[in-house]
Amino acid sequence: MAITRSFSDLSLTGVYFTSILLVLAALACGYLVGRRLGRSRKGRRDDPSMGSAVAATLGLLAFMLALTFNMTADRFGQRKALLLEEVNAIGTTYLRTDFLRADNRTRARQLLLEYTTLRGFDPHTMTVEDFLRAIRRSEQIQQELWQLVQEEIAAGTESVRLSAFYEPLNQVIDLHTSRLQVGVEYQVPAPIWGALYAITALAVFGIGFQLGVSGSGSKLVALAMAMAFALVILLIADLDRSGEGMLVVDQAPMKNLAGQMKESDDGKK
Repeated sequence: MAITRSFSDLSLTGVYFTSILLVLAALACGYLVGRRLGRSRKGRRDDPSMGSAVAATLGLLAFMLALTFNMTADRFGQRKALLLEEVNAIGTTYLRTDFLRADNRTRARQLLLEYTTLRGFDPHTMTVEDFLRAIRRSEQIQQELWQLVQEEIAAGTESVRLSAFYEPLNQVIDLHTSRLQVGVEYQVPAPIWGALYAITALAVFGIGFQLGVSGSGSKLVALAMAMAFALVILLIADLDRSGEGMLVVDQAPMKNLAGQMKESDDGKK
């Protein structure tokens, strides 16, 4: 857990440069070892098993990259789906406030508007402290909305009418937990990151070793391929994080809902 948290605390820029340094170091070490071995063999540089081993390692690396990419891409899709579900649940809850008594109806709409505004945060501009404050306030609003339900029960509101409000409210609360878990807590496990980096280093070492032993081949092509591996790892790390980088879920549906709710409140005044 500590290893996972340490990797998560590393910025995406740090992830990229760490990946590049690892790739370059593995490529250089492989080339130097291969070159020294090639000199000691005095011209006997053809070894069919070497190319097969490098190809097998590259195939394993491709498998690990695909596996890790699919994990993060699936979770990215889940974050988008959960956002839309939450937008629909909040919108339904807002409409169902008509079943509450007049004073609670007004208060519920104010709380839901504030809640929606908080949920439509911009990951690129919000700091960690702002995010934590928004989560705490969101949970307070949930408690205040549930308090309104209890007041309606005490006032003798019909259960059928009241259930039309608290059922979508339950869904809003559940989706809050789901979005937190999928967006913040669920990440690629540390052992998979470790295996991915180890296999990447081994594969790039093999490429450098083959270049050093054979004394032929394009070093620039090998370097470009190694850098491409680092770029793919950066892409995976970007997908793995919900509040950092370029690949973040667009909060436009939540912001649009907040605008519609505000217009509706203004129109009823």
